[in-house]
Amino acid sequence: MAFDPEELVTLTNHGSMRLRSAVARAMTLPLGERKKATIVRNGKPATLRYERIKDLAAEWAKNLVPSA
Repeated sequence: MAFDPEELVTLTNHGSMRLRSAVARAMTLPLGERKKATIVRNGKPATLRYERIKDLAAEWAKNLVPSA
């Protein structure tokens, strides 16, 4: 499932921001908070929990690395 990194979402306890920013911020939280992180969005799925956030971060990180 493709997610729009520019979609406006809410990172619980951190406010509204773009999805890419929410994922980046969630991944920089202390471990205990990171595992409880939830992103709320208007689309389906409506909530993204830590495991999906972690997967998105890894997926988008691959796209940032130029291939030789």
